[in-house]
Amino acid sequence: MDFINTLGLVYEGVLAGLLIALSCSMVGVYLLMRRLSMLGAGISHSAFGGIAIAFLLGLEPTLFTLFYVALISVLLQFLMDSKRLPSDTILSLFFSLGTALAVIVSAMKENLSANIYSYLFGSLLAVSKEELYVSLFVFFITALAFWLKYDQLFLVLFNEEIAKLKGINTTLINYLFVLLAGMNIVLSIKVAGLLLSASFVALPSMTALLIAGSFFQTFLFSAIFSLLSVFLGVVVSLILNIPPSGAIVMLMVLFFILCFLLYAYKARKRF
Repeated sequence: MDFINTLGLVYEGVLAGLLIALSCSMVGVYLLMRRLSMLGAGISHSAFGGIAIAFLLGLEPTLFTLFYVALISVLLQFLMDSKRLPSDTILSLFFSLGTALAVIVSAMKENLSANIYSYLFGSLLAVSKEELYVSLFVFFITALAFWLKYDQLFLVLFNEEIAKLKGINTTLINYLFVLLAGMNIVLSIKVAGLLLSASFVALPSMTALLIAGSFFQTFLFSAIFSLLSVFLGVVVSLILNIPPSGAIVMLMVLFFILCFLLYAYKARKRF
């Protein structure tokens, strides 16, 4: 009974976590196929700087950081398109910049660092009703973008040159999905914390790639592993009284290990 009562108290956080997990599983497949799995870490640490600025200016941190990261995501894609620097170099630059900015801003005002550093570990209990609505909105536009652009996205990911020859606006596709990735990573910080938010994007899609037989199955399995990890992670955290973000990511790692063992067993049988 206590367990059900506690679950009722955090239902907004749980619902937001499930929505974020589902949309992160979609953008995670896109980033992984583009070999941009480190983009999650780069954007989450850039978002840390945005959170710090929001607190310094007295603005609502989640909404401000969404707009801040949207600009960062567009700039990232622009720099990657220019091809003057490798992608991992650009991501490392933004990773360092965001962290340094947060450290500097936190020292500019008394009691500011405690608010900023609370985002390092995240909390389902801290998710407000307004943030749940924002999560629902971002999930809706993410799902709509994947549904409307699925065929074009498939071609862009597997052969961008052929996609251009077929008249697909590959620039628009890349900007759109990097932008969606940035917005989803910002929302995952509230649930999983800055240190673990990149796992929401990377781990379920990596796990799905081990067992999926098609592009569609990769999306499907990625979504299933994400949802199972969040739901079971919340249940385990309430039973064992441990932080939900840690329990959720540990389950994501466990699913990856199990699928890797299955993949290795099947590969061995083939030889």
